[in-house]
Amino acid sequence: MTRLIGVAFVLLVATTLESAAQEATPAGLTLHQGDVHIVKIGGGMNASDVQSVLDTGGTPTAIPMFTKDGALYGIVAVDLYQEPGTYHMTVYETTTKRALSTRTLIVEKGEFQKSISSTWNTQVFDQAALDRIAREKREITGALQISSPLPEWQDGTTYPIEKTDRTGSMTTPFGQIRMNPTQEWYRFHRGTDFQAPAGFAIQAIAAGRVAHLGRDYLLEGNITVIDHGAGIFSSYLHQSAFLVKVGDRVKKGDVIGRVGSTGNSHGPHLHLALRIGGALVDPIQFIEALRQL
Repeated sequence: MTRLIGVAFVLLVATTLESAAQEATPAGLTLHQGDVHIVKIGGGMNASDVQSVLDTGGTPTAIPMFTKDGALYGIVAVDLYQEPGTYHMTVYETTTKRALSTRTLIVEKGEFQKSISSTWNTQVFDQAALDRIAREKREITGALQISSPLPEWQDGTTYPIEKTDRTGSMTTPFGQIRMNPTQEWYRFHRGTDFQAPAGFAIQAIAAGRVAHLGRDYLLEGNITVIDHGAGIFSSYLHQSAFLVKVGDRVKKGDVIGRVGSTGNSHGPHLHLALRIGGALVDPIQFIEALRQL
């Protein structure tokens, strides 16, 4: 997939922002594949006043926006597989569709950790398994098509595994490049892994609604998908048990399941994935951006 989804663009604002909320300069904004950033759009306006979109020659893509302390913010989300290059962002007035301003977004290649091992990418699936994987992927994709129009993360974010001496450490980062020296290709790690023993509590990273439960999927194992609104979804893989059902409302920090090693997993841990408007992005960047705002 070579598309960038979820780009927020800043209006002509001269305010100095903190690290979690960056203002795009007149020259534009430079990000890397998989990045998440919050951009301040302006003060004294609502999300219904403007629309921010990216046009790469196809259908322009809208981005999620939210208000906090009287200011309007947007979320910049660069897909892990986005082709590096130069793109253009435009802010429109909602009522008139008049373009208020256009700026440039430069996407650079991600700087990801590399893991080289002769054990990577050696698993072979027969046709029945491939058909099953495709069916399960369609089920997950279907759950990502309907999102609440309202941002539900307004009370912030938290980590999915409580940090103690034995739990909560990141064991595998987002985007890790997994290379087998006998092969000419590689795979990206499409989420973030957290250390925890089997049965440990898994917490919702933000408020939302349970959109999907996948039971005993071949790759993901037991997976819970939460809709946080405005096209933002978090997914929790390899669980040993579900503690919620589809349609349940959850708050930040609610326990939604238990750590396990179901699916394509070699030991108990939590794999957390995040999509913003379809863009596969670094979950930790999203969690930290909202915690620091």
